[in-house]
Amino acid sequence: MGSFIIFFQGIIPSHPGTASVTKIPRRTFLKMTAAGIPALGARTNPSAGPPLPVGRVAAKSVDVHAEPDQESPVTFRLLKDTLIEIRRTVETEEPKGNPRWLQVEAGYLHSGDIQPVEFRPQIPVWSVPEITPAEVSVPITQSYRKISPSEEILYRLYYQSVHWVKDVVAGERNEIWYVLRDHQLGIDYYAPGKHLRLLDPWRYAPVAGGVAPWQKRIEVNISAQTLTAFEDNQAVREMKVSSGIGGKNASTPRGVFHIQIKIAGVHMGNGQITSDPLAYELPGVPWVCHFETLNGVAFHGAYWHNDFGRPRSHGCINLRPADALWLYRWSNPPAAEARIRGTGGLGTRVVIR
Repeated sequence: MGSFIIFFQGIIPSHPGTASVTKIPRRTFLKMTAAGIPALGARTNPSAGPPLPVGRVAAKSVDVHAEPDQESPVTFRLLKDTLIEIRRTVETEEPKGNPRWLQVEAGYLHSGDIQPVEFRPQIPVWSVPEITPAEVSVPITQSYRKISPSEEILYRLYYQSVHWVKDVVAGERNEIWYVLRDHQLGIDYYAPGKHLRLLDPWRYAPVAGGVAPWQKRIEVNISAQTLTAFEDNQAVREMKVSSGIGGKNASTPRGVFHIQIKIAGVHMGNGQITSDPLAYELPGVPWVCHFETLNGVAFHGAYWHNDFGRPRSHGCINLRPADALWLYRWSNPPAAEARIRGTGGLGTRVVIR
């Protein structure tokens, strides 16, 4: 029958300096999920063979189907932030744009709301020379407004989101906690150092190219949901995107633009200071390249969905985080240093059709 493991250890301490691991039978897990109790961090634990890829439920809930078809029976429902092992990827004809389904132990999930994640805990450092970008290296970690016995829980931080580390403090058990600065909200908060990877400059340094800056351009095809990077009229990389869903304040503008401001990590959303994981708050949006500054439209990585190939955003161009980092490094203006307020200049031409 197998079992599921609730992974709090190394992922979400209930308060600074504590952790636990609890095993529950698969039948109990299904009952918990059906009853609406989120099995946070659940994943299968195969007794043999290499570990399977892991995905995080990024939406409020996701249905598991008997077959890779939206019309097939629903076997059960997974709630937000459940982690589950993926056995294989299956491609079908529907839905158009993103026909990828994921087979799991109990059936099939559509990939659009399942973020691929990894477990890569870090060895934290006791000091940072200056404010430094850091990437979350585990599926989920918890942040706090302050560190004390009665700490105030704040945002959940997710894999591949990028945050700004301004200082280091010791917790109750001498554990290392990073002080994160949210420039958009003007607040500081705390996260476990072992869950964030400090980014050395070489990881986001500009890519040396063989063409002049003005010979680079980016073309976005809204109908095809693709982005193509060109050097001297030669396509060098193509990637799937998610553009605006359309309607008032949710359409991607068409026309000719230029990248103007780059920021390694930005807080987007409604600007609430909250612990509600369902609130529209997106701290640490990674590798942002603004090309229409009047309305704040940008290319950026998205960790809150995996539905690239279909419209999904409020107007920006969503990319897989790895693709967003590549575009950040390849395009102009060059951002040799990651600055919390961003790097500006008239950069690479952007054509959106």
